[in-house]
Amino acid sequence: MLPFYAKAVLRNPWAYLPLLLPLLALAFRGREEGVALLGFYGALALLLPPLVLALSTPLLAEREEWGFLAGLGHPFRLYLEALLGVGLGLSLPLLAGLFLAAGVLGLGERGLLLPLFGLALAWVFLVLVGLVSALTLNPGRATAFGLLLWGVLTLGYDPLLLGLYGAFAQYPVEGLFLVLVLLNPVDLLRVALLHLLDAPVVVGVTAYLLRALLGAYLPLLVLALLLQGLLGVLLAAWVFARRER
Repeated sequence: MLPFYAKAVLRNPWAYLPLLLPLLALAFRGREEGVALLGFYGALALLLPPLVLALSTPLLAEREEWGFLAGLGHPFRLYLEALLGVGLGLSLPLLAGLFLAAGVLGLGERGLLLPLFGLALAWVFLVLVGLVSALTLNPGRATAFGLLLWGVLTLGYDPLLLGLYGAFAQYPVEGLFLVLVLLNPVDLLRVALLHLLDAPVVVGVTAYLLRALLGAYLPLLVLALLLQGLLGVLLAAWVFARRER
């Protein structure tokens, strides 16, 4: 199943859209290395998730096809392999485009950070797509829920945390806010990138809270991201295996 779904993604011409990322990189060329990298990553966080949704939901959320495949037995393994196969198919052209973009930006020793964090961002949303696809088995609904999650995690999470932090600032709720901060993998990636670039100023509520509550927090960020990815993939396969089709 894994090779089948990887090839299914690669047969879609839109899967090669990331090869145009060097054109996006031209907008940030000539800037200081850290600024160019952060600017490009910020643009990528807005553009890449919808592409992941468009390429993966038709394969992971088709009720008729998955109803037939699940009847063959081992639905957990089948869905897990399909999710990983879609991820592999997405990753190959994406990595090529990100390496080309890093070359256009003229990144030096930090050049590997762009492919690494870009690929991690794609997998974050692929795991979310896998989960909502397993829950809905409907491409339209899965896309709608995926876009909603993209909007909340990318644009709405910081204002939400800021409002909650202001409302409960007088209460000892640091542990709760730490959990809420660690639940957003998109912000965790951004903050980890800021940390690796030794940015003198943190940007966003999540980054501020992590620095205020944890201090040196990079190992915890990496652990949280790895656990979220692993649990998300396993949960998507488990939900698919348990649901009634």
